[in-house]
Amino acid sequence: MDPDLIVNGVVAGSLYALVAMGFNILYRPTNVFNFAQGDLVMLGAMICASAMALWSLPWFVGAALALAAVGLLGLIEERIAVAPVLRRSASGHAWVITTLSFSMIIANLVGRIWGPDPIAVRPPPPLTTETFELFGANVSSYQIALVAATIALAAGVESFYRTRAGKAVMAVAEDREAALLRGIAPESLSRWSFLFGGAIAALAGVLAAPLLYASIGLGPSLLLKGFATAAVGGIGSNRGALIAGYVIGLVEALAAVVLSPGYQMAATFAVMLIVLLIRPHGLFGHPEARSV
Repeated sequence: MDPDLIVNGVVAGSLYALVAMGFNILYRPTNVFNFAQGDLVMLGAMICASAMALWSLPWFVGAALALAAVGLLGLIEERIAVAPVLRRSASGHAWVITTLSFSMIIANLVGRIWGPDPIAVRPPPPLTTETFELFGANVSSYQIALVAATIALAAGVESFYRTRAGKAVMAVAEDREAALLRGIAPESLSRWSFLFGGAIAALAGVLAAPLLYASIGLGPSLLLKGFATAAVGGIGSNRGALIAGYVIGLVEALAAVVLSPGYQMAATFAVMLIVLLIRPHGLFGHPEARSV
């Protein structure tokens, strides 16, 4: 296999895994899929790009500003679009409509404020997108840093779930009512999950911008690929999201070379279909069972 193809697949897979991890962080304490997640990714990229281009802020300052702003927006979404729905019925699915509505509001506002033109974003110094040869592949220092950051984040999130607070999140994911009876506050965990899930979404957008540009089209593309990655890896499993991201990224890269770039999306969903037919709960997912 062409080494450059592997590099492109792994880099793309890292971005998909980041979006999938944002889904998982939100899903575990709430059982909610945030369909505004792609727009939060896009907004993170746009805020960071604007901070650098308009205000001449350093990359790290712009990234921190994007994470804080989008994390706060995620918290606002939880308060107005998710929490009222869960209070009425924790097992209902009205959040599909409310999160989609929130997504359309963000997309409309961003389109009016920033417009349709993509914004180029420089990577943080001393990293660069200029490639050099490494083991026969053309790779940049920024691509290496992106992959390393994704792996470190996945390991960090999985380590969190072994802490006391992380076990509380897992208890809510297992049985929300039983966790409430044991003194765990699901609403508090829901607020924190949307705050951190929004920040992770912004991080995905910030890291994607130097490679894909910051634009209003960034969100929908990464939303679909991130959702497919979360499904293939197993909803709630960040280790699964990481592995599934690389699988999907490599399949896309191979499809672009063997078939044509127009078949990349079809290849992604073909992989998702095959995996879910064999393992309906994903590669690392587990069947949900509840005893009464």
